[in-house]
Amino acid sequence: MVFVLDVLLLLAISAAVIFPALGQNRNWSSREIRHAEIIREMAESGDYLVPKLLGETYYDKPPIMHAAAAVLTRVAGGPSMTIVRMPSAIAGILGILVAYGLGLLLFDRRIALLGALALIGMAGYTIMARQARPDMVLCLLILLSSLCLGLGMRNQRYSTRALYFVLAGVCAGGGIVTKGPYGILFPVFFLLFAPFRRKDLSRPRWGWISIVVGIMIALSLWAVPAYLRDGGEYLHRVIFQPDLDVMNNEGQRWDYFYYFLPGILYTMPVILFLPLVIVDLRRRGYSAPLAIAGAIFVVISFVHQKRTHYLLPLYPFLALGISSSLVYYREKMPIVKKGMWIVIPLAIAVTPVYFAIIQPILHPVADLDMVISRETLRVIEPDAIVYCVKSDEALAWVGKQHKRVHKVPYDVPFCEPFPGTGKAAYILTDEKNLKILFNPTIPPPYETVLQCSDGHEKRLLLRLKTQTP
Repeated sequence: MVFVLDVLLLLAISAAVIFPALGQNRNWSSREIRHAEIIREMAESGDYLVPKLLGETYYDKPPIMHAAAAVLTRVAGGPSMTIVRMPSAIAGILGILVAYGLGLLLFDRRIALLGALALIGMAGYTIMARQARPDMVLCLLILLSSLCLGLGMRNQRYSTRALYFVLAGVCAGGGIVTKGPYGILFPVFFLLFAPFRRKDLSRPRWGWISIVVGIMIALSLWAVPAYLRDGGEYLHRVIFQPDLDVMNNEGQRWDYFYYFLPGILYTMPVILFLPLVIVDLRRRGYSAPLAIAGAIFVVISFVHQKRTHYLLPLYPFLALGISSSLVYYREKMPIVKKGMWIVIPLAIAVTPVYFAIIQPILHPVADLDMVISRETLRVIEPDAIVYCVKSDEALAWVGKQHKRVHKVPYDVPFCEPFPGTGKAAYILTDEKNLKILFNPTIPPPYETVLQCSDGHEKRLLLRLKTQTP
């Protein structure tokens, strides 16, 4: 009964944090509208196997998150930002429940409940749960795989143990399909560090076979149909696409301290208790969740590609590690107990208050890409062609069609002259790239139709004076 009440409490609090203003259009995160447009095109075509962007196959990410959102889009009858963000929101809520389960496995109910609440209070976690990106789905699968590994290591009955290991492999394989090798690497950290100094958790021996079987099942559910579709061309392009090359950081130098400041900011104010955790570690000497969090931090710091959202799988383990110390010291140090019940509730309240109250004040109008897209669709002819240096995905999303939207690469001069096709043609760009597109020494072959600015950037809609190919 207590377990059910805890789950209901966490469901209610996490939903109250993640769902308010989930469909906001005031501030789209990086690449979020790209994933939204992929989802819209997938729902429109009914092809849930191979994602497409502006009609072209999209190789950067497999379609796990996109397919789930596309199904929801068809059920809802049309696209919306609420729908495309829903898989991340649901994964975020389920991730909190799984973190609670990991807390019960490794500690007790008090630490598990406090750890789950601390996780809700970490802005880095709840903000990612509100974005149409595959990272939160990956995080959920990593946590599920870790929980299944823990249950398998704790269970002594062979058949039950094997089943949990298979499920752990399936979740890890799903993580690989969602976003690459972190899907299996981070659960392996749990497998290595969780049983240390514990007699109730035993690492698998023959269980590795069950884990591998689970991974192969998950991979084959997507890879086999994709291979049969085109003989493996799509799979090859996905596996060898540049985004999976963790050693490539576009020529930038290695920055081992890249994540320190984001790690502090995105875990505030819960991270304020870290000095207490350090003191507690001197007493205990070891904490499995903190060891796992530390291993994740080291790995993402030493690979060349750096993205702040790579910190996401670290947050649940960090929250459990901090909560373990808080529960121990709250009876010994009254100030810890008072601080805990002030800081964590305030941290939980920050996200919904910001998105429901503060953001509408700071961003009273829609995202700049959305504004220029709406205005563009209002003034151009129904059959016009739009060449986009900026806002191409937003224009296709807002207009609910992509066939007349054409992407122009950055830093590439636009081809001149333009043979006629009988259709009006426009350029959608920003001021920076306008000078690259056209030769400044000749009269501009366009006229400005629209200008939109948010105070930081400006978007321009230009009508070509000659016709396009």
